[in-house]
Amino acid sequence: MRILDTVERVHVGLDYHLQRHNLLTSNLTHLDTPGFRPLDLERARTFEGELHLALRATDPRHLGAPAEDPSRRFAVIPDPATAPGQDGNAVSVDREAVKIAANQLRYDALASAAAQTLAQLEWAASDGRRT
Repeated sequence: MRILDTVERVHVGLDYHLQRHNLLTSNLTHLDTPGFRPLDLERARTFEGELHLALRATDPRHLGAPAEDPSRRFAVIPDPATAPGQDGNAVSVDREAVKIAANQLRYDALASAAAQTLAQLEWAASDGRRT
């Protein structure tokens, strides 16, 4: 395990929640658009991503797996849980507001974890001395 693996995972999580927040707020802007179906974001589990995990080098002499394309980590999907109204619009203000609030809580928790992880790395890099 590399020393910055945790930081990279937190970074990916923060990116996910930021992109999801933007998508959810975009749904609200289409509240009065006839026929609009709300979208959501999910973490894409691609074959290449799974293969990358499976091919992790176990010896420094091994060839590493190719780096994963960051743009393929998440997938935009239609939100299937909403029923359209008479104009065909399926955006629910209450539902989107709850999803935005829950997403914000998760983002804040990850941001706090990132700050703690970086503080621990700073402490270790300074040999335990605070500057």
